[in-house]
Amino acid sequence: MPEPTVWPFSECEAHPGDALAAHLERVAERAALSIATGARPEIEAIAFVAGLFHDLGKATPWFQRYLRGTGRRSALSQHGDIGALLAWWYSAELDWPLWQRLALFSAVRRHHGALRIQDWPMLLEQSRAEFRDPESPLRTQIQALDGMGIAAWLAEVAARHPERSLITTPETPTLERVESRLRGRDVGGSKLRHAYRDLDEALATLAGFGALLAVDKTDAALRGASLERQALPVDAVTGYKAKVLAGQDAVTGPTVTLNQRRERIADTLSATWLAHLDQPLLTFTAPTGAGKTLSILHGALQVRARLTERHGGMPRLIYCLPFTSVIDQNHAVLRAVLRTVAPDLADREDVLLKHHHLSESRFRTEDTEHEADGAGQLLTETWQSEIVVTTFHQLLHSLLSTRNANLKRAGQLTGALILLDEVQALPLRYWEALRQIFMTLARVGDARIVLLTATRPLIFQPGDAVELLPDHGEHFRALNRTRLHLHHREPLTVAAFAARLIAELGHAERPTLIIVNRRRAVRELFDALAEALPERPLVALSTHLTPRDRRARIRLIQRLQRRGLPVIVVSTQLVEAGVDLSFPVVHRDCAPLDAIIQSAGRCNRHGEMGEGLGEVHLWQLMTTPSDARALEPLWTRVYDRPLIEVTLEVLGEAEHWDECDFLDLSERYFLGCRARQDQQRVDEQLARGDLAAIEREFRLIEEIPNVSLFIRRTERDRRLWDAYRVLYDDPMLKPAEQEQRFRPWRRAFMERVIQIPVRSGSDLERNEVNLLDAGPETYDRAAGFVDLPPAEATCIL
Repeated sequence: MPEPTVWPFSECEAHPGDALAAHLERVAERAALSIATGARPEIEAIAFVAGLFHDLGKATPWFQRYLRGTGRRSALSQHGDIGALLAWWYSAELDWPLWQRLALFSAVRRHHGALRIQDWPMLLEQSRAEFRDPESPLRTQIQALDGMGIAAWLAEVAARHPERSLITTPETPTLERVESRLRGRDVGGSKLRHAYRDLDEALATLAGFGALLAVDKTDAALRGASLERQALPVDAVTGYKAKVLAGQDAVTGPTVTLNQRRERIADTLSATWLAHLDQPLLTFTAPTGAGKTLSILHGALQVRARLTERHGGMPRLIYCLPFTSVIDQNHAVLRAVLRTVAPDLADREDVLLKHHHLSESRFRTEDTEHEADGAGQLLTETWQSEIVVTTFHQLLHSLLSTRNANLKRAGQLTGALILLDEVQALPLRYWEALRQIFMTLARVGDARIVLLTATRPLIFQPGDAVELLPDHGEHFRALNRTRLHLHHREPLTVAAFAARLIAELGHAERPTLIIVNRRRAVRELFDALAEALPERPLVALSTHLTPRDRRARIRLIQRLQRRGLPVIVVSTQLVEAGVDLSFPVVHRDCAPLDAIIQSAGRCNRHGEMGEGLGEVHLWQLMTTPSDARALEPLWTRVYDRPLIEVTLEVLGEAEHWDECDFLDLSERYFLGCRARQDQQRVDEQLARGDLAAIEREFRLIEEIPNVSLFIRRTERDRRLWDAYRVLYDDPMLKPAEQEQRFRPWRRAFMERVIQIPVRSGSDLERNEVNLLDAGPETYDRAAGFVDLPPAEATCIL
């Protein structure tokens, strides 16, 4: 009996054992439900209809045979393009604006691939051009569809969802009708080019697209099941403080005074936020060490509860930070809060999730544990959690990206409480673009966005946002814990600076933090201090240490400080933001003013010195002159020159500044920076739909040519490296299979990897991980990378 040319729609499957019609309607309903009720209604409509059509192209006999193992992959078994054409045909009767129809078409067509486009009409134009070819597989696919079955099913969906204003009596999709919709006068080239008018429509498109991606992928991974949303204890922070800080009220001195001030700050923040519940843009400006993390968590839980009462939907808390090291620390604080008041919630990723490039992707719920090589990765990457702790990179690339893996989070931003901590770390060149994106996300997606900082960068302009701590000036003046001493007008080489430090530290046994701008300078100072002061505890911190060794060094510092030992720490900028360390003395190499103030936040952080002031010393360190290279400040090639110039102007000729002056200094600094820094308008690129250009040009961190080195030191390291070699040298495994098998132990592997600059003439592979055996001349745990061996032998995968 010959194979049928048309497969009855009612018998089609999306996946083995999963009826296509049921899958499509289930994804449509869940995608629409994932969009916040206060978001622009077009987003929910795009998500729902895209869900109905995203896999409709699977109704061809070629895909059904392939699914059942009786056919092969071919151009005729592809389903994204044909589903998009059917969505375009259907949307013509929905009375949607042209941009919304383009959004639907793009979502369906690219739900299995990158949205690498140069303008929003690009994908439709490509399909129109392909459809003009009489031999196009698209024409053959449409002719092989059960059009009557599809039309009948669409009518049934419309009857089940009268609130969606769908077509109750759709026509049968035929080749002629689809072609007519593609050639209609209402979609002429000029109209298509002007269909998108502003950023609002661009973000609405990405939110609807992201909702489809997240639900479709997790639906397949969970085999049709879904995760239930989880309640959070609204008074979690209050309960945590009552338990952890119990007994401190009986203590007198600076600690209890600082805790009282932190309580005032937290109470003011919550009261202000609840009084401005409908204000979408907010700032929270407070001194370093003022308890921002707990204060903002308490306020966010209060606001979430109030919004849940009002709308029914529970806003997600998305807590964003600049660096993975800070994420680990803040995640630990939030986890400790939950563990104290609700132990059954603390270790569940559906409640509290940590997501960055080293995340394990294991995802635990109340009764299930999803492994990293299965559903765990998708649940992690789509932020299926109530509290997500993540990086600026993950947040912004949820919108400013072409990659499916990033865009599938865009729908989760609707209705969310998005908290950006240490927001001064966002590059100044993107401030205006980010201002427009944040304002639009709030307007279109019903998100509430809070910028947290001690230095108040001018990302939001006057009138844009409400300050959650309106009396922050009083707190800055009251928390006068440090004095910034200015020595930068007398440049010193690293060697001369080391000699001065040795002379001072030799007779002053105080814990001391030294922050310099380059990793090589950390090594040079560490070696000099270790030789001159062998009896003093000395710790180095830089990205020349593996992530695993860096965490061990931070724990060591904390242990030494608890024991009251005069530890000396030599570090790069990685300790500036969010690392809870405090020293009576901090030395800082010249840097932009916001970085200097952040460094000062590591000095007398908790008021340990009582009425005394911690000492912060600013220097300008220079490279050691040589025949090959002229003398230059260490900040060159690390910071932009205009930022340093503005810093020096603001600091002026004063001998010192106190912490109570920092707020005024930072305001003058950011005004000066804004006037000098050219803005890169990625928001305008996004409004045009030029995601391909954004992918090429958008960088939160300037990339320099680096190579990756796996540091092999222990037997465990050797086993990891050998497993990596076996996996990626296997010619029988496809890249996707290799990545899936690597995923469960990827974190353990990458925690032993460092990045070093590429040397001219180096044999190291830039796009691969190279092997470096640890040893006295290559890598030591004390300060990390030393050098490559003279005759470098690398394993290239």
